[in-house]
Amino acid sequence: MQVPPRLTSPRLYHLTPVESRWADNAFSEQGRSVHVDAADAEVATSSGLIIGKHVPPAARLHRRSDCPGAGSGQPARVTALTTPLRSDLAGLNCRRFSDWLRPLVGHGPRQHRALYKALMTTGRWAPEAVEEWREVESVRPGTLATLAAVAAAVQHPPVVESLTAHEPGVGTTTKLVIGLADGRRAEAVIIPMRGGRHATVCVSSQVGCKMGCTFCHTARLGLVRNLTAAEIVGQVLAATAHVGARPRNVVFMGMGEPLDNLDAVAEAVAVLTDQVGLGLAPRHVTISTVGRVDQFARMAELRLDRVNLAVSLGSADDAVRSRLMPVNRSHDLAALKAALLAYPLGRGRRVLIGYVLLAGVNDALADADRLADWLVGLPALVNLIPFNDFAGSGFRSPEPAAVEAFRARLDARGLAVRLRMTKGDEVMAACGQLGDPALRRR
Repeated sequence: MQVPPRLTSPRLYHLTPVESRWADNAFSEQGRSVHVDAADAEVATSSGLIIGKHVPPAARLHRRSDCPGAGSGQPARVTALTTPLRSDLAGLNCRRFSDWLRPLVGHGPRQHRALYKALMTTGRWAPEAVEEWREVESVRPGTLATLAAVAAAVQHPPVVESLTAHEPGVGTTTKLVIGLADGRRAEAVIIPMRGGRHATVCVSSQVGCKMGCTFCHTARLGLVRNLTAAEIVGQVLAATAHVGARPRNVVFMGMGEPLDNLDAVAEAVAVLTDQVGLGLAPRHVTISTVGRVDQFARMAELRLDRVNLAVSLGSADDAVRSRLMPVNRSHDLAALKAALLAYPLGRGRRVLIGYVLLAGVNDALADADRLADWLVGLPALVNLIPFNDFAGSGFRSPEPAAVEAFRARLDARGLAVRLRMTKGDEVMAACGQLGDPALRRR
């Protein structure tokens, strides 16, 4: 494997003279297999890793047992290896970050936590800006250069396009089109809250979605691929960099069905709620699902029961819901309610029930009564969402009077109900509008 010219004659630290002489010989050969004395190989490979000013993240030496001739008095053949700069650190919580960092540069929790905090609050890998690591550099020159060589400077995906919609008294809604390493695109939305005093970031868990909900634009893409934890958290870091402030809330209500990508979502939640980094309170994180009840038990196992659970319902009539949401054909309303009643919500917690209002489909007062009947015994907050249109949908939003009548009926039945204000529909950033069809073709 070719080693860049800058790796020749590296300045090394914490190596014996024999190790340094071996490394100089190895790198002077530009990474090709070289012959050194067996004794040198034995000493040089004892740690398995070179730490030095010009050495990349995985400039590793083969273990002595892997070196033909080592310890036999014969020349040993040893190869220097390199890997690209790491760009997925956003997918690590502080413990996993420290486990990765410790073999590279050592040091303790104070230094590791300080660097992790800086990474997660800025989205950048800049050890030289962290006081604790400047202190280390003063006693171990070359440490900062070693750190600079292990990871990419920017640790969130690029924003390839941003679209904004400003509404007086509400604030500015911003849709971010996020570029992924494979050329795909994901979309995230920065939603103003309380007149713009703070923000909620709506993140995607997949590129596209396979659930097929007829009132959702993303469903038209089908499923392209899952996002990694780093790509999910990267949307939050990109949003933070874009507006210059950390969001107060993160909701998994963008592209994709989070419970179809549960492991990555769980890793992302662990990062978002890590108090050393972004430090979001679990009550400020919400995971929305169409009702994949077969994954509810795993959610609890992965400690996702500590964050908010939202369920998109669509209708409290099985026949109507099956037409709107194919998931109902395998997990019907009875199964969904049983699973929600068994779900470990915790004291004082409620399930968020998302109900998209479709004119002439599910917006009659009889539909409101069916919904109220279905919710009996279930601690719930109903979010009413007037349909957000997109080309070729075949649906329309009810008139404001019909929306208000539906809300009032639920209120009269004693339900907690909230009417969600439409934000960002001018730029296809509102609920159910994400997913540029071009994403499918990339």
